[in-house]
Amino acid sequence: MIIYTNHFSGAEDPEATIFTGAGTTLKVPRLSVTPISADTDKEVFKWEYTYPSDGNFTTFWIGENRNNGILNMAPPSDQRSFFISTTIDINALRGFNSTPVLTVAPIDKAAINRKFVHNPGAFDADGDSLSFKLIAPRYQQPNGSIAVVPGYSIPSNTFQCQTSNASGPAFFTLDVNTGQLTWDAPCVKGEYNIAFIVEEWRRGPNGGAVKIGEVVRDMQIRVEENENRPPVLEPKDTCVVAGTTLRGIVKATDPDGDLINLTVAGSGIVPPATFRQVTKTAGLATGELVWSTSCQDVRQSPYQVVFRAEDVRPNNEKRLADLQPWNIRVVGPPPQNLAAASADRNVTLTWDPYICQNADKIRIYRREGPSNFVPDECQTGVPASTGYVLIGEVNTGEITFFDNNKGAGLEAGVEYCYIIYATFPPLGRGESIASAEACVVIDQDIPYLTNVTVDETDETNGEITVKWSQPMDVQNLTPPLEYVLYRKVGQETGTGFTEVKRTRNMSDTTFVDSGLNTVANAYRYRLEFYQTPAPGGQPTVLRDSSEASSVYLTLTPSEGNDAKNISLNWAYDVPWDNSALRHYIYREINGTFTLIDSVSASATSGTYTDQGTFGGEELQRGTEYCYYVQTAGKYDVEGLPVPLLNNSQQVCATLPKLVCPPELSLDVLDCDQFAQNPTQPPYQNVLTWVPNITGDCTADIDYYTIYFKPSLDAEYTRLDTTSATTYTHNDLQSFAGCYVVTATDINGTESAFSNEECKDNCISFILPNIITPNGDNLNDVFRPKVKAFIKSMRFKVVNRWGVEVYNSGTITDGEGLYINWAGVDKDGNRLPDGTYYYEAEVEFYSLDPAQARTKYKGWVEIVR
Repeated sequence: MIIYTNHFSGAEDPEATIFTGAGTTLKVPRLSVTPISADTDKEVFKWEYTYPSDGNFTTFWIGENRNNGILNMAPPSDQRSFFISTTIDINALRGFNSTPVLTVAPIDKAAINRKFVHNPGAFDADGDSLSFKLIAPRYQQPNGSIAVVPGYSIPSNTFQCQTSNASGPAFFTLDVNTGQLTWDAPCVKGEYNIAFIVEEWRRGPNGGAVKIGEVVRDMQIRVEENENRPPVLEPKDTCVVAGTTLRGIVKATDPDGDLINLTVAGSGIVPPATFRQVTKTAGLATGELVWSTSCQDVRQSPYQVVFRAEDVRPNNEKRLADLQPWNIRVVGPPPQNLAAASADRNVTLTWDPYICQNADKIRIYRREGPSNFVPDECQTGVPASTGYVLIGEVNTGEITFFDNNKGAGLEAGVEYCYIIYATFPPLGRGESIASAEACVVIDQDIPYLTNVTVDETDETNGEITVKWSQPMDVQNLTPPLEYVLYRKVGQETGTGFTEVKRTRNMSDTTFVDSGLNTVANAYRYRLEFYQTPAPGGQPTVLRDSSEASSVYLTLTPSEGNDAKNISLNWAYDVPWDNSALRHYIYREINGTFTLIDSVSASATSGTYTDQGTFGGEELQRGTEYCYYVQTAGKYDVEGLPVPLLNNSQQVCATLPKLVCPPELSLDVLDCDQFAQNPTQPPYQNVLTWVPNITGDCTADIDYYTIYFKPSLDAEYTRLDTTSATTYTHNDLQSFAGCYVVTATDINGTESAFSNEECKDNCISFILPNIITPNGDNLNDVFRPKVKAFIKSMRFKVVNRWGVEVYNSGTITDGEGLYINWAGVDKDGNRLPDGTYYYEAEVEFYSLDPAQARTKYKGWVEIVR
């Protein structure tokens, strides 16, 4: 533990109490104390402790109280203790681990209105990845718990400041990858405290990053008035190949023309690397970093060297500095002299012994054809964009690799290219630059399948022709030789093959396979080629085996209101390249299949959408269209025919007609008639519709679906289905509501909504202005003349002096909906004759919610 104290504060610590995180504490004597400036001492404490088991432990120290007057903490800051910690994750299976070391002192000075930078110079001896994040400083509360210092704020948020170039509000950032801390810019002098965590990460067994520890740094920044402007360092990240010497030039300039002192502020590689200042003139300084690297330096994470450029001011004026990290990645050299040789559809790779004996594995990649990949300077591994695929790895002590495609053999006539690189073990987990490519063409003295083409499409008498080439160097093979052809249903490889042809006639390279169901099935064929091991023997040695499938086509007509088109999709699995040439689309026109277009396809499939543009006639709904596709491919083998044309089966599909919505109508409510003769619920609405079955619209309607919503702001819900073209919606409390109808065809396809039809209630609410509650059943109660469609009611009455004499409260059911006030007060007592004033709040059943609530105000006279 290294702490920094004020030389004049008396806050020296001859002994420190260390909390181990395992339930114990240690009394650790101070190892040394060193003055590093006129007012600051550096105190060092060192101890050993053995933890009892694996686990996650946080060891920490709580120091004396902080300085008084720290501006970004709530006062009194000198009553807040100082807290730093290190968290370690002990795991016996993970191996050794060293926590990060922060090589740059945590005390720095900043100038008002000047950009301030700092870097902790974090170094991890194991090459683990480091990340950085800001946290609030912590302290120990009186109850012993650890908490965030009260009133803490990020320095840039403490005062309203501007950036150094007045381009916006000041900011305070910490780079998550480099630890570079930037404050642009302070505007109030004084002392500030910040804290941040340095997290340590290591790649886990599944490849993901695992956090294995962290270190908390708490540091002080002193902002002073200073007209000086700091120097500016030019960062220069780079990489170096292990075994070579890095000679890097560091440059700094000073805007005031001051002399500059260039030094290494923090590093994990100096020494053994060296740094010296080369030039020192007014406003400019350069320095040279020299590092003779070795294979032991290879690792995934970069090494970081933090340089410091400090200006030299006259008359002991206050100096300013710039700190910048320089990240240096050390990569392994490429493996040398990779070579490839083929025999019997296999390839043997060889290369020189790898120069870095501490490497772990050699990884082998393969692709068809050269990629012309040349790694960028210090680019490691093999990027996926090259098309290379990992096929194996060996220990670095080995210098050969045998590729037989996992026992299946490589394809004859194909050029295979290989590339390799080295990986390094934990802890560093570095990589090397990739080798140069090595390519080889597999020998060609074998037959090549060239055709699996559908000649006849039928459910029982389908026909497929299979062809292959005669081996080019057949005269060099020991006779007798033999072809054996097998067939299975489907395009997939695997078991289930049946022998369909066997011949020792090398010129017999065609087989017509009949009696197939080419309507429902694709077929896969395997050709095996046997040779005789010695003169006078039998063809028992399998020299080659290759497989190819027929082309299988499917059609998908567009549905609904989509544009009228038919999508074609065809698939195949063949050893030749079907992506090199265009495929041909045939459609039956007037009884003859006619070429309508050609398209490019992939190595395994193709697609095409027929929009009826051929001949200028669009496709018609309700019409059947028939197609087949002819694929075109080739081998990159001299002497084989080009193109290799293979037909799919013929497929037909009908472009379906649209399911069109019907035209809806709704019976009309006569409000004048209803006002003269109002009725009470239940009510009913009668819907009728006319099917739309003309033109592109289908007549094959299975049923209709009625949807309903009770108000304009509601969502439609399914009400019922019917095969009729009329529907009566019964048992309604009101007429209000909207309807739409859909049609569904015999295939289950539902149309869009029909036109919307809505009906509203006839709202009529007329109140009397006199009642005679004398018991003669004539005008005895106050009630509306038309009383339909009321959902809720609230009625109150006041006398001539505004005193409320009656209030019904909210009524949602019964006769109270219709007021029926008998001229009584709230206790049921008769009110004196005279004039009274009423207010009726009425909620109606209404289609428009905005019109559902109405207030009626007026007067009524009681006369007995």
